[in-house]
Amino acid sequence: MLKQRNKAYTTTLANIKMEYKFRTISIFYFITVLLTLILVIGITGMKLVGIMESIPAFLFTISTFIISYLIASKLTFGKAQITLSNKKVEFLWVEKPILTMQKNESVNIEDIESWKYRTEFQYRYFKIYNPSEVITVMRLPNWNPEKDEFENFLFTFKKRIENLNKKRKRRTENLNGNKIKGTKNELIIDREEKHYKSNIGKILFFIYIISGVLGIKYVYNNWNTGNANIGIIIFGILGCLFYISKYRNLGNNK
Repeated sequence: MLKQRNKAYTTTLANIKMEYKFRTISIFYFITVLLTLILVIGITGMKLVGIMESIPAFLFTISTFIISYLIASKLTFGKAQITLSNKKVEFLWVEKPILTMQKNESVNIEDIESWKYRTEFQYRYFKIYNPSEVITVMRLPNWNPEKDEFENFLFTFKKRIENLNKKRKRRTENLNGNKIKGTKNELIIDREEKHYKSNIGKILFFIYIISGVLGIKYVYNNWNTGNANIGIIIFGILGCLFYISKYRNLGNNK
């Protein structure tokens, strides 16, 4: 009787589905629409009004950016839900943006070949491969993780993959590398971890260091010249510092 209860309890746990709702963005569409609108509105405004004085020009620039941002976000921001069980990962749109390539998808966890979660300077993204991209979630870094459930999903997903890889590793060791028909023994690859352990990751780390040093030197030598591109260089330096810190931290976590 006790064995039956334990079996029923285990079966119930295996069938539990966790639902996670969160915001997402089609980042490349967003950037494209934003820049296009800024150019179109800016050029149109200059043709209609002509050269403006400093204060009207400043207000026009701010208004152009705000309007462009609102339109771009309306077209590319969305809300999604991922349902995670021991067997499947299911992606479902709750509020689908007009501009997106991601469809409602479902993938068996056993069929996942690799996955990736990458933090870029301007955005972050999560991908599941089977072997091509099946599910893609893009996020902005300034989104508060407490306002949605993506971080909870990511944590749980990582644990599921870790447990599945441990199970496959034990199975392979017990069978001395022999395969059982209908089962998979290959480990699910974390592409991000693999990237940072590769020689390419190490080369990029030093490239960012060199670029950051050269950028700082340029700003130091040209600070009082009034060059307009100093702001761009400073932004680039911040990006280099971000990636240097990121590569160093991930390298220490190997």
